[in-house]
Amino acid sequence: MRHSVSTRRDLTILKIEEPVFDVRFAQAFSGLIDDMLNQEEQKHLIIDLSQVKAIDSCGIGCMLKTHKQANQSEGIAIFVALCQQIKELLKIAGLDKQLYIFTSLNEVMTLIEPAAKSRRNSRKKSKPKQVFEESDDIELIAASDYASDNMVDEPESEEEEICDSPEDTEEEPKPRKKRGRPKKQ
Repeated sequence: MRHSVSTRRDLTILKIEEPVFDVRFAQAFSGLIDDMLNQEEQKHLIIDLSQVKAIDSCGIGCMLKTHKQANQSEGIAIFVALCQQIKELLKIAGLDKQLYIFTSLNEVMTLIEPAAKSRRNSRKKSKPKQVFEESDDIELIAASDYASDNMVDEPESEEEEICDSPEDTEEEPKPRKKRGRPKKQ
């Protein structure tokens, strides 16, 4: 399988340079993803499918497996630049909601850049959190005070027996409370 690997910031970009992503390349692709995710510093992957024009079930399976493996390694797998036919196929299969799919590599970079800046800024501005001390003003309720007679749910009369069949109990329908404004009299 022809491919190229590059790195931008802390993201690894894998570009598949084949027009068809099918069963012939599934094993090579899976091995490549395994190697990338096993490296300590590489947890976030961007898979560029801009040159892929057709995909089969093995290719889709590889995409799902990559997504799952990246999530398990506390990373993320993002698929970019899919052709319209592949997008429609994933939509029909309902996978467009599971996978992270973006239109271009630049779109991903613009979304990631503000998040990285806010993380850097929040580290600089973080202040130690205040710890509140326990207050001795809290009263504890003794277990004997808590279990009182009025908390036990007992039937008040013999008429309140539980019936097994709904035919035995005939209740009069209660009139419904009317909603809305009251009428002027």
